[in-house]
Amino acid sequence: MDTGPLASLFSPRSIAFIGASGDPTRIGGRPLSYCIRDGFAGGLYPINPGRSEVQGLPAFATVDDVPVDTIDLAVIAIAPELVPEAVRAAGRKGVRAAVILSSGFAEVGAAGAELQQAMLAGAAAANIRLLGPNSLGVFANGSGMCATFSSLLESRDVPMGPLGIVSQSGAYGAHLAMLARARGVGIARFVTTGNEADITVADCIAHMAIDPAVSVIGCYSEGIADGRAFLTAVEAARSAGKPIVMLKVGRSEDGRKAAQSHTASLAGDDAVFDAVARAAGVERVDTTQAFVDLLYTLARKPPVAGERLGVLTVSGGAGVLMADAAARTGFALPPMPADAQARLARRVPFGSAVNPIDTTAQAMNDATLVRDATRAMLDEGGYDAVATFFMNWPDSPLLGPPLRAAIAEGMKGHEDRIVAVAMNAGDETRRSFDAAGMLVFDDPSHAIDALAASRRLGQTLARSNVPVPTLPASTSLALHRLDEAQACNLLSEAGVPMTRTVTARTPEGIARAAAAFDTPVALKILSPDIAHKSDIGGVALNLQGATAIHDAAAQMWSRCAAAAPTAELRGFLASPMAARGVELLVGCRVDAAFGPIVTVGLGGVFVEIFRDVAIGLAPIDEAGALALLRSLKAWPLLDGARGARSADVHAAAQAISALSQFAARHRDHLSSVEINPLIVHPAGQGATGLDAVIESKTTDEMRNAAPSSKAA
Repeated sequence: MDTGPLASLFSPRSIAFIGASGDPTRIGGRPLSYCIRDGFAGGLYPINPGRSEVQGLPAFATVDDVPVDTIDLAVIAIAPELVPEAVRAAGRKGVRAAVILSSGFAEVGAAGAELQQAMLAGAAAANIRLLGPNSLGVFANGSGMCATFSSLLESRDVPMGPLGIVSQSGAYGAHLAMLARARGVGIARFVTTGNEADITVADCIAHMAIDPAVSVIGCYSEGIADGRAFLTAVEAARSAGKPIVMLKVGRSEDGRKAAQSHTASLAGDDAVFDAVARAAGVERVDTTQAFVDLLYTLARKPPVAGERLGVLTVSGGAGVLMADAAARTGFALPPMPADAQARLARRVPFGSAVNPIDTTAQAMNDATLVRDATRAMLDEGGYDAVATFFMNWPDSPLLGPPLRAAIAEGMKGHEDRIVAVAMNAGDETRRSFDAAGMLVFDDPSHAIDALAASRRLGQTLARSNVPVPTLPASTSLALHRLDEAQACNLLSEAGVPMTRTVTARTPEGIARAAAAFDTPVALKILSPDIAHKSDIGGVALNLQGATAIHDAAAQMWSRCAAAAPTAELRGFLASPMAARGVELLVGCRVDAAFGPIVTVGLGGVFVEIFRDVAIGLAPIDEAGALALLRSLKAWPLLDGARGARSADVHAAAQAISALSQFAARHRDHLSSVEINPLIVHPAGQGATGLDAVIESKTTDEMRNAAPSSKAA
């Protein structure tokens, strides 16, 4: 029996159906009909004020009339305006979880959102966990518990298996479950969260992490509201050895708008989600095909253990295609041992015995070629997986059975490894190869993609724990309308190495103040309203001497006043010209879902050109910052490419860590903070931030802050 906070949802002992219909084909009748059909062993209580009997069971006018002390779960399918009172009535009966199948809440606008809040308030007062509203419901295989109206359960029993599916979308989640079932993947749990007024995708993943019936988790998501709770659930599943495959939509602006209108969720910044979720061990896929392929692979076989791939084909052209796919996905194609090559080459002199192995059409006449090649690849080649291509041969009544037997014979003793067969074949043939211990795909590239994803997940499951960073107590420091000098001072106090600066109101004043520097200076306009100063002539470099600084300042004031007439000009800032080094952009911002995050990439104009950035959760320590730097394609520039002197990466990592700590502490008032550039000098010479911009949150942003941004 399930345990944990959602036990009453996934394994109730009794269920009330509020709005139960006598028609088993209607939304209000399907859940009860499924539970009766599938033999739910607990109490079933239809609630319908107009009926004394529903689907052969005694019905009650209200949940208060049910002659038991408590009911675990309520399934509610009534008009939305009636739902808040129904939830309060359920609370009086001791209900601990409720599935809200009804729609017409936050997904339809302000009036619906108000109704949703009223429903949620009633649930909170009664300590009821809510699934939905606008949910397709939940299904726990093997228990007869079917709190859903999905047609997934309509035609036949769903085979039991290791898969748990969590989806925000009811219809698409059911579509994915049906595709998985058609592929032969058994389903243990199916749940759709809808508007997520209370129970979220993260809650359901956390439950499946402790559910012994589930060993593989598939998730469809349109938006994550509390990113850190999601990552905590992901880590719980990873620690339990349960891989997570995620189809997360909303990459495009149009997709994000559609997600908001569909489930009233905020999709957040996709680049942040992608980087943070992948770092946590989620295998994100982009297509339904990839989603089902990978769940099928994980449900049938352990993750691929390594990067050595063997390829066996009856087509040289297919072998080239598969070799390309292997290289693209990070597999190595080591050649077969010389003795094995020689032995195979004697039997197929016009094929290939290296890797890929090409038996040519000769295998049509002699299936033992396939048997011996498969055995040699697993016995002697030591490949972690073997991908094969046999066109439509498996579907042939003459060629298929001996081919299947030959592969199965070659696999004996290596059942822990994967042999994937790409074929054009009907369902019956596919099932026969599947039953013989092979994985079946319709496309060789799809097969290799799935094997590569399986390998990555195996690496994820084997690693040490990666806890979600703990947020420090939030400060109340006001950050409103800071200019560059104020930003630099704050960051210096926070331990970020910033360049020395002087400021003055007038050209005369800045010329006198800059005399403190013995080197040429950089001069900038000082304003809280101008972020990109160089775009309007607000930056002058390599100035030397009081006259040059004075004249440049006077001209700069005129240019900026004309270009930005509404900006507040506070004067000028001067700093010594920095020594050369590698320029980085280091920034932090407060993401709607994940709270404070840190971004690192090449600085200056390069960040816009190459878009080579690494993203992580803040706060981050020096080791984590160094890992971000190492993940950049530009890492060789820091590490001393082509004989150049390496940069002071440890100083850079310390600066990144200090900036992330600053952002984490000030997250309730901070929108973003950026240093561009951070000059990383040669090893042993440190790092220097030359420019800083701090933007504060608006009043609306602070009011609508994500849960993860609150004080820990």
